Amino acid sequence: MKKIIGLALIAVLFAACGVEPPMTTLTDPSPDQEMASSKSGLSLLLDEQIFAETPSVIVTTIKNDSMQDFGFGEYFHIEFKKDGEWYILTHSDAVFINNPNMTDFGNVLSAGQKTTMVFSIEKLGIVLVPGEYRLVKTFLTQEQAFFEISIASAFAVE
Repeated sequence: MKKIIGLALIAVLFAACGVEPPMTTLTDPSPDQEMASSKSGLSLLLDEQIFAETPSVIVTTIKNDSMQDFGFGEYFHIEFKKDGEWYILTHSDAVFINNPNMTDFGNVLSAGQKTTMVFSIEKLGIVLVPGEYRLVKTFLTQEQAFFEISIASAFAVE
């Protein structure tokens, strides 16, 4: 009971002081610190790069200007920049149970095509504190030898 009251008091203090709780990230920095918004003919564009507060969704355009098809899914991951390095944000695994379409596979972006995707921050159940972020999208080639390509676009929450 004391533990619950203590946690409630901490939450009230954060709310009363206007202080955001810290972002939850993986312990180690992301293994790929340098990631471009386009690679191998694929590009990731965001409709907005600056948000006044945590967006509920981020609208993206993905283009395939290459000569091959790429597989992808509905899922993106988000990285947060702290101390000059990118860290992958964590969220509950329940996200995937509650949103079975949120996977890394299932769609194909054909050569020369583009698509608009809406990524839901709200479905992740997280709040983005002010800072620098990047949205990361991973693709898989559809021809042997299979390999992954990840691209990212930066954005900020003020």
